[in-house]
Formats: sequence, C-alpha cells, structure tokens
Amino acid sequence: MRSQENTEDWTVNDDKESFANIPASPVDVLKLSFAPKHESIGVKSSTTYTSACVSIEACDMPEDEAERTCSVDICVALDVSGSMSGSKLKDCKSTLEAMLRPLSTKDRFGLITFGSRCDVVFPALLMTKENKAAALKKIKALSTNGCTNLSGGLSLAWQELLLVDNPNAVRSLFLLTDGHANEGITTTPELVEMVKSFNADSASDISAALNESQAARRVASLRPNKPSTRRRRQMQKVKKPPSSSSASTVPQTINLTSKGAPVSLFCFGYGSDHNSEMLEALSEATPGGGYYFVENDSDVFTAFGDAMGGIMSVMAQSAVLKISVPSAASECGVKIREVHHDKKVDRGDGSFTVNMGDFYAEERRDVIVDFDLANVTSNEPVLHLVATVSYMNVLTKKNTQGGPRDCSISRPDSADLSAVNQDVEAQWLRVCVVREMEEADKEARSNNREQAQARMRRVAATIQASPAYNLEDSFYCSLQQNVDESMVDYEASSYKGHRSKNIAQTLKKQRACSSKSSSNGYYQTKSKKKMSKAFEMP
Repeated sequence: MRSQENTEDWTVNDDKESFANIPASPVDVLKLSFAPKHESIGVKSSTTYTSACVSIEACDMPEDEAERTCSVDICVALDVSGSMSGSKLKDCKSTLEAMLRPLSTKDRFGLITFGSRCDVVFPALLMTKENKAAALKKIKALSTNGCTNLSGGLSLAWQELLLVDNPNAVRSLFLLTDGHANEGITTTPELVEMVKSFNADSASDISAALNESQAARRVASLRPNKPSTRRRRQMQKVKKPPSSSSASTVPQTINLTSKGAPVSLFCFGYGSDHNSEMLEALSEATPGGGYYFVENDSDVFTAFGDAMGGIMSVMAQSAVLKISVPSAASECGVKIREVHHDKKVDRGDGSFTVNMGDFYAEERRDVIVDFDLANVTSNEPVLHLVATVSYMNVLTKKNTQGGPRDCSISRPDSADLSAVNQDVEAQWLRVCVVREMEEADKEARSNNREQAQARMRRVAATIQASPAYNLEDSFYCSLQQNVDESMVDYEASSYKGHRSKNIAQTLKKQRACSSKSSSNGYYQTKSKKKMSKAFEMP
C-alpha cells in the first residue's frame, strides 16, 4: 500500500490536479456528473473493485415554442401491402395528417410507400402552406397493393433525404410495417448492412454521385411515383461500410459533412405479425433510432407522436463520453474493468469512449463503469476516474465539451464501507434487468420459455431485494412494472417478444419507445408527452 503522503499530488483536495465538479456554463445543454457506489471504501475490506455511474442530463426545452431548437427533415416509409387495408391504413392516414400539423416552413416532410412496388408519393419538401396542402391530398389518396418490399421502401426514403439541398440538423426515417419483408432484400443481416450504409463515412463519394442530380433537381413540383435510373446509380456509387469485424474496433464518431447530419431510423411494428427482431436491429443500426411496438390500431397515433416529440426537441447531437484513468491513479492500480454500454470503445490506453448519440430535452443517460480500487491509504477523497463529454450544441451550433468530472473515493485504514449511493444502485439494477431480459428473449426464442419465465422471476426478486428498493420511488415503480409487463410475452401460448423487446429497449436506451404510456413511464419527457397527447385519436 502507498501512504497518503505519497499521493498528495493527485488527491481531490490538491488544486494542481483537482477536477472539481464545477457548474456547467449557461450555454451548456448537457450536464455531466460522476458518482461512485461508495464514497469511502476501507483498505482492510475485502472489496478490491467497485462501480460508479456517469450521468448526462439535457436541459429543458425553451418555454417559447417559437424557439424550437432545430428544424427537422422527416421521410416516412409506409407499408401499403394488402395486409394494411381497412382500419390500419385509415389510422395511418390520420396519423400522417397529424404529423403535418406541427411542422413549420423550415421543416421537410416526405412520404414513400412500399408494397410490391415502391413509390415516391410526396418528395421531401419544406412544409409551406401550399406543400402541406399537396401532401395532405396525397395522403388521403393512399391505397394498398401487393407484397412487402421493405428494402426498396427504405432505400427510396433514404435517397429522398439524400437529395435534399442544405439539409436540416435533424434527419429521420419513419418505417411502419405490419409484416415481414418478402420481396427485395429479406434477411435481417443484409437489411442491417444496407441501413448502416445510410450513415457510412463516404461523403465525397456521395457528393460526386449527387453533382449531376442536384443540378437538375426539382424545386417544388412532385415527381412521378417511381424510382429513377439516376437514383439507382447514386446508390451504386456509395461505398459499402466496413465489415463488422473491423468496425467494432473503430470509434463511431460522427462528422457533419456535405451529406448532412446522420439519419436516425424509427421502426414501428404494427400488430402481432411483424418481425420485432429485424425492426429492432434496423433501428440499432443508426444513431438515435428506436423500435416501437404498435399493439393496437389506435396506438399508431401515440407512437408517432412520441417519436415526433423526441426529434423535435433535440438539444445535443453526436455526444461522445470519455472515461479515463489519470496517470497517477493508474500507477496505484486503478484500472477500468468494464463499461456497461453497447456503444463503448476501448481506446487501448486505459480509457474508454461511448457514443451516446443525440439527446432530447430533459433526457438523462447513465453509464455504469466497474474499476479496480487504488491500493493507497487516504482519509481524503482519492481521484480514480475522470469523465468528459463532447457534443454538438444545437443552441449555439458549436462543438462543445462538458466536464471534466471526477470520481473520487477515500481509502481509510479500516474495513468499513460508506452507505450505498442509491442512484448508482438504481442504475446498476437497470443494467442487470436489461441484460437478463435479453437473455430471457434468447431462451424464449429457443423454445425454453420456462427458463425465460424463471429468469424474469429472479429479476423481480433481485429488484425487491435491493437495499435501495422503494415502490414509492417512480424509478423502482416503473422498473417493477416493466418487468411485470414483459412477463405477458413469456407466458403467452406462442412467444413473439414484441412487448418485451420494446420494454428492454426503453430501459437500455433510457428513452421512451412505446405506444403505451405505462411502458414509457419514467422516461417520457414533457415534449414527448405533449406531442403524444396532440396525436391521440379523437
């Protein structure tokens, strides 16, 4: 053990290397904090490693709606195959009409339909009064046809956004389908690779492919409802993304280039016959995307409203969290064991980065990190880890860095541990619940539903056994409710997993992604609630 005297140059109380938790500046839209599970862990205890939680919280939306943070480009790819006839298509038409209402003259809206053929029903245009009226007319005339060429519809929708001159800061694709892809590209891995290419780092190739197209681009008139030869040529000129084996080691940093901001894909699975595994995988292939389970016809209203409320309240884009070990701490044995996030990147120097994506107003994200304790003795807080976050500030339109924030733990000459930080414990439970739900899903899909049910019962027991458990706390109430709701899937006569996957994604991303308010619960922001309410069926 090193003594306290040998660590004076890197304790929190030393001004030379202290990273105090100073308040964020007025222009910062993300607030960063870092808390250990225990503020004090005695060197004589059996504990050699511990956990901490990095929290990032976005500020509120401006009260004046005229001060909306940024404009949006939205293109909807709508399944109009035969199974969408009747009330499904009727409700979708009403939902699309509702989508137009909050869009300003600076926002764009486009509509693609796919069945046996794929059509540009309405190109991505600014929502002037005239263009809104034209879009509404096209929506009212929608009808169903044939099979489900999902890949063609998605590709055409992406190309529509690609053709936009001077794209807006937020770009999103909305995909709604009630079935399985049965024409065009139909396998999930191939569809995922196609979606990944939407945000591939090939801006120069895309620009070259678009030079001719942009010169002849239409201004405001509607084009024929079929893909052009030029569009297909553009797609052929875009490089394919790197293979998954190499991409996993490369940090997913996003640059705003001539092709515009990254595109987020929101997938809406309608009814009980869609492929939830595929839709979740597609949404995960883009930054900030999400999968919604639309259980009943009327739920499509609130699902679209929830998604719209999010993308219209973006405060920060392309956020990247960095967690590092100061050199002096490293010399005393501090080492990161695990960062519990699927977008983490090991930098190879003892530090990790995490691609956090976009932040909506009021959103909070938490990252749990496990690390070895410093082998020193000190009654004063000892610096173990440091966190920073970099992002594009939507309010100032500038790259911004928040932090640094420190994680410090005292190491007294005792076997005592201080009380558990209840917030860190809560986030650790959330991580555990998500992990167990994902394992239960695998078991259920392998026809081991009894094992899946037993696993979820153990999860419920773990939550209730937590020293911080309190059903009067909104977080624990929501967590318990989500576990109970997911059990409905595992107890059904045939497992499809739509509800449980939707709930697991909500907990994993800490973002409301459901057409049911009970599943959204703890994570639905004021902006999302307000927009969902506005979309509710009369």
